[in-house]
Amino acid sequence: MPGNRHFPSPRARILACSSLAMLAAAGWSAPALAEQDASAAPASPGEIVVTAQFRSQRLQDTPLAITAMDSSAIQQRNLGSVLDVAGFAPNVNIRPGGSAFGPAAQVYIRGIGQYDSSFAFEPGVGMYVDDVFHGTMLGSIFDLLDLDRVEILRGPQGTLAGKNSIGGAVKLYSAKPTGSGHGYIEAGYGAFNRIELKGSADFALVPDQLFLRVSGVSKMNDGYLTRLDYGCLNPTSGVPAATTNAGCKLGTEGGKNMQAGRVALRWVASDRLEANLVAMATEDHSEIGASKLLSLTTSLSMPTGTNPAQFITAPNSYTNYATYLNLPFTDAKGSHGASYIDPVSKVSGREIYGTIDYKLGDGLSLKLISAYQRYKGSYGSDLDLTPYSTNSANYIYNHEQFTQEIRLNGSSLDNRLDWTVGGFYYKATSRFGGVTFIAPGTVAQNFYVTQDRIPARSISGFAHASYKLTDALTLTGGIRYTDDRKTYTYGRLNPYDVSQPAYTVAGAINGVTGQFAATRWDYRANAEYRWSKAVMTYAQFSTGYKGGGVNPRPFAPEQAVSFKPETLDAWEIGAKTDLFDRALRINLSAFFNKYHDIVFTNVSPTANSVTNATPVNAGNADMKGLEVEVTARPVAGLTIDASASWLDFKLTRIGAAGATIVGITTNNRAPYAPEWKLGGGIQYAFALGKAGTVTPRFDVNYQSSFFSNIDNNPLAKVDGYVLANARIAFEDASRDWQLSFSMTNMFDKFYYLNKIRYPIGIVVGQPAMPREWKISLRRSF
Repeated sequence: MPGNRHFPSPRARILACSSLAMLAAAGWSAPALAEQDASAAPASPGEIVVTAQFRSQRLQDTPLAITAMDSSAIQQRNLGSVLDVAGFAPNVNIRPGGSAFGPAAQVYIRGIGQYDSSFAFEPGVGMYVDDVFHGTMLGSIFDLLDLDRVEILRGPQGTLAGKNSIGGAVKLYSAKPTGSGHGYIEAGYGAFNRIELKGSADFALVPDQLFLRVSGVSKMNDGYLTRLDYGCLNPTSGVPAATTNAGCKLGTEGGKNMQAGRVALRWVASDRLEANLVAMATEDHSEIGASKLLSLTTSLSMPTGTNPAQFITAPNSYTNYATYLNLPFTDAKGSHGASYIDPVSKVSGREIYGTIDYKLGDGLSLKLISAYQRYKGSYGSDLDLTPYSTNSANYIYNHEQFTQEIRLNGSSLDNRLDWTVGGFYYKATSRFGGVTFIAPGTVAQNFYVTQDRIPARSISGFAHASYKLTDALTLTGGIRYTDDRKTYTYGRLNPYDVSQPAYTVAGAINGVTGQFAATRWDYRANAEYRWSKAVMTYAQFSTGYKGGGVNPRPFAPEQAVSFKPETLDAWEIGAKTDLFDRALRINLSAFFNKYHDIVFTNVSPTANSVTNATPVNAGNADMKGLEVEVTARPVAGLTIDASASWLDFKLTRIGAAGATIVGITTNNRAPYAPEWKLGGGIQYAFALGKAGTVTPRFDVNYQSSFFSNIDNNPLAKVDGYVLANARIAFEDASRDWQLSFSMTNMFDKFYYLNKIRYPIGIVVGQPAMPREWKISLRRSF
């Protein structure tokens, strides 16, 4: 890529990492014990094994707050993407980003995360696939394709694997090739012409040595929100019509068109050496996310006397008046024609990664994780959702990254001491571009072509050790050093002559460069005590860190500023229990966090722009909460699960930068932090003799309200809701065939996933899908 000559090619990186591992294998000849995979750890049937502390442990033996689900639970709950897992995890809130932020997930754990998808920001919650860190929120709405398990780690992960994560981590682990010869094909059809196809197959290329697993998915459905032409529906209003179609329908939003595939190759060279190589590809050409206009207090770009409120459609209706047209206008530079923004959200992703596990000696192993990723795409946005050109944009982006992680794991002192030392390297180059129009043809106009370049790199080293002081008491400590660097260079060009800077106020930013650099030490201390086989308790102190950056959206020179990192001091206690011969599992956790230099967005007008979206370090806060997860199996075939969480947020200090945010007070609630979450599910497997099994399942989830901005403007309040889902599945006795019927939002509740208040008086909500049904047929072989 231009300007990136020192960025090695993907092939060179993989070859270099593989060569390093092979040299290590050749140079160290001692017999060894490798870091075990989760699938190899001893566990009772149905028990989930996790690797949060660099070694395989039963979920109930891990002194951390973790929610974990295996592939069976994912299927039974009818979960389709990473957005769906939040409903089953306490104090976890995952939302789609909305049209302004593109195909991104807004992930929050215990009220800490990141909602803006720009490459200028670090994710507050780390996202991983097979231990590979994904450094961008764009393209992070991962499909749950062919998974072995999902792990959600709550609380800072400052001293553990991958990149520093202040809020926690969401980790997806794919099924590994085993050479079993098994696989499945599944087809589904449902509401909104939903068509889903997925499957996987596992082969042995060389018996007992070389295995291949191939999996793929395709999802398509029609949009559920209709875009109507206001001018067509109201021909005497004076609003220009954009179509003559019957019903004045312009199109839909919320439609899906996504395909993804994965090829995994596993080589078990000996009992000392195992290598895994995975290639993944994603093509997503979906419609833009569904949006409804909730409030509009500006009439910029509208004829004199226009009431902007007339473009708000009826409550609880899945409609808007977005045309995605920029109408012709005239300014001091002349007359400019109309332009159209395609209301689609495209993601094209390619990823290749490999892991090498090498046994060095008794209690000593080496693990290498090398990965290259590239995501590119585009998305259109008609922020005002009216027939006029108040605020619209068409964005394009390109992100590539290389990560390398190395871990040396050891066990000594008669297996009483387990330790890990390692390092993590991250290098990324991102580009963000497109064209933005704000109130063209008015005194407040600002429009420009964006050409931003954002190189970043992060280097860290970590050490982790657990010592079993007695058979019951284990002490754990961890430390990490992080060195972050990020540069942001702005391009703000004239849309009508891109060889020149923009002639609006944004042109003064063209060529400006902002930088961020910081180093950080993080720590963890943990004590766990096993009172019996059924009860374990723990207490922990840890620190967290999220790197700072540079404002990615300055509309005027005074807004091109940097912001500092966020930091966290976290105390946690917890208990994990398996009672009545594992018929009842209750996991509890309580935490208290001191959150420093929290970054919030200031949308107040500045000297040269009525539009502002500047991130500032607003102040400090105390956060505390409680979490409980329960699983009961009172009789064979019956499973009852439930979770609940409570979260309290209190601003304790508002700094000078935070005081510039209109409406901020110490009584305000944190964005994307619902105070309460409750959820539960029940299923029972009815045996039908030789015919097979019928398993109905019912789930219900409650989430209290939250705000999307720290000013707690009531227009951007997402109301609480109760959501119910159901599924019933028949499986034949041989377990070769499965027929299922599922329903989401079964009581057809109208509710919002998100509400966002944009500058210049625009508030937009993202309604969730209405009731859906789907019937699926699965054939296993």
